[in-house]
Amino acid sequence: MSIKLIGCQSTMNEIRALGISQELDCEFLDYSFHARPDKLHIKLQEIINESQSYELIILTYSRCSNSVLGLVSPNVPLLLPATHDCIGLMLGSTARHMELFKENPLTYYFSQGWLDYGRTPLAEFLEYKARYGEEKALKLIRTLYGSYQKAVFICTPGIKNLERYRQKVREIADFFNWEVEEIEGDVNLLHSVVQGIKVPESIYVEVGQPITLELLAGGNHEDNNKT
Repeated sequence: MSIKLIGCQSTMNEIRALGISQELDCEFLDYSFHARPDKLHIKLQEIINESQSYELIILTYSRCSNSVLGLVSPNVPLLLPATHDCIGLMLGSTARHMELFKENPLTYYFSQGWLDYGRTPLAEFLEYKARYGEEKALKLIRTLYGSYQKAVFICTPGIKNLERYRQKVREIADFFNWEVEEIEGDVNLLHSVVQGIKVPESIYVEVGQPITLELLAGGNHEDNNKT
């Protein structure tokens, strides 16, 4: 089966660690699209339109500020995870994400991809400092992140130089005076989606069917089967 995978840089490391089939044509988009869901939607639709010669199109994007809403593939089915964002995907399910959120809603999560390609709160502060000066930068950053209490690093398989990532999280946490914790990630859902396998935490979108809120809320409830 010929498959096109459209993903965010935040999932690229884990996908490569899982091993990429020769049948899989991967295109990873810059992390900066997260800040502009409208532009991300346009870009995703553009790539989907250009990928109609494949047998299946996989997205590793989840809801991501509803940027996938309204996407439609005229001739090729779509498969994507049913999580809210890449944090839920790295944790393995929305259920686990929500369970951890209920335990401590004031937690800021980091993954390998987030630290490699994203804009961390500390990096954001340094940008504000250069632009507005330290005093105004501190006020801005406290408004955005002052309520958080803990930094949690999601440790996923295939991470090289793990201590370097731990140090990055500690540096951010020390600046904000947050607690630090590390938890094991779960890439089983990501692995299933990348393999083109429908599972309860994934969403299979029929040819010509737009992605709706109902689809995003439902997921697949039938027995697992290869698309």
